[in-house]
Amino acid sequence: MRNLAGQLYLLSRNRSTSVPAALAQLPQPCLWMHSDDPREAQILVTLSEAVLQKEEGLGVLLTLPRSAAAGLPDLPGRVILPLEGDTPALVQELAAHGYLPAGFLVAATVLPAGMITALSRRNVPVFAIDTDAPGFASGWRHLPGFARAVLACLDHVFLQSPAARGAWLDQGLPADALSLCGRLSATPAALGCNEAERDALAEAFRHRPIWLAVGVPEREEAVILAAHREALRENHRLALILHPADPQRGPELKEIFAAQFITALRSLDDLVTPETQVYIADTEGERGLWYRLATACYLGGSLTGEGALVSPLEPAGLGCAIVHGRVYGRHAEAFDLLREARATRMIQSADALGSAICTALRPERAADQAHRGWQVISSGYEATETVIEALLSAAHTQKGP
Repeated sequence: MRNLAGQLYLLSRNRSTSVPAALAQLPQPCLWMHSDDPREAQILVTLSEAVLQKEEGLGVLLTLPRSAAAGLPDLPGRVILPLEGDTPALVQELAAHGYLPAGFLVAATVLPAGMITALSRRNVPVFAIDTDAPGFASGWRHLPGFARAVLACLDHVFLQSPAARGAWLDQGLPADALSLCGRLSATPAALGCNEAERDALAEAFRHRPIWLAVGVPEREEAVILAAHREALRENHRLALILHPADPQRGPELKEIFAAQFITALRSLDDLVTPETQVYIADTEGERGLWYRLATACYLGGSLTGEGALVSPLEPAGLGCAIVHGRVYGRHAEAFDLLREARATRMIQSADALGSAICTALRPERAADQAHRGWQVISSGYEATETVIEALLSAAHTQKGP
């Protein structure tokens, strides 16, 4: 950014900052992914997980709005840093401490011109994704030469639709720096499970119809109890797998549900029998197992409070029909994608859950939802792979000085 407007912009943004101690644990080389938008942040979260799975020993720095960063789990090789706005001083600090990334990926409504410029000056490849048109901080974008100087620092822009191409060309980005890859998937990597365990539990349940209530907060436990009682009136062989948001509630939940149903508790290794009506899955890291056993699932938290605690793309990717409420929480992007494809069923109130589950369990309805969900999941895979390959290429071959 050599023009006067660019220099003034950098001076206005060049505030001192510090590098978190956690970055000392970040593997090298590392990739930096940044977003200023909570909806786009979910795509970067998923992309970071895919990169770490594909390339052992690589590090990922993820800078997101504070609201999007809150509650995200720590993963080996990934550091999440809440960051509001454009902070080129952070680039200087990273360089000073030897943490300069091998590549920078931005998915933002407002391009962080200062960070992009500072990274480009240090020969770090810069990529942009999922942006219909180049956006700049209010006021600066109208200054002569500003937009063109920022875009000159971009190595490549991956577009999700052909309609976006014209806006980037009009701002001065070369045609060979643009490519159409489609909408990236926000789908988490498919959760695994122990296949022998799945076969054993399916046999123990005698292949009965099963529905799953996943990530259920305490405030919705009574809703699940009432819904299962109603659903059993239509199908007396039906079983419920209850996955509480707080696994520590397992023993108390067993007492509550055992007053009305034959109940088993996962953490106590209770036996599942053909008579078991409720199985409380109060353990960590086994959602992939529960999705594979269940035909339909309810996403806990989506009827009340701050919204669904689990992304609907998890069960959609494993063929589970989805029922949910109106409160999406931080997974709004994923819900919108699936609802647009009519791959979920939304209910308006807790009273409707029992009948909605019964409908979702019907073979023709379950198969249709599973097919529509898989179409959404698979549509983003090719685009995601394209971007991942570009990032890994940058990690393997950094620009020369």
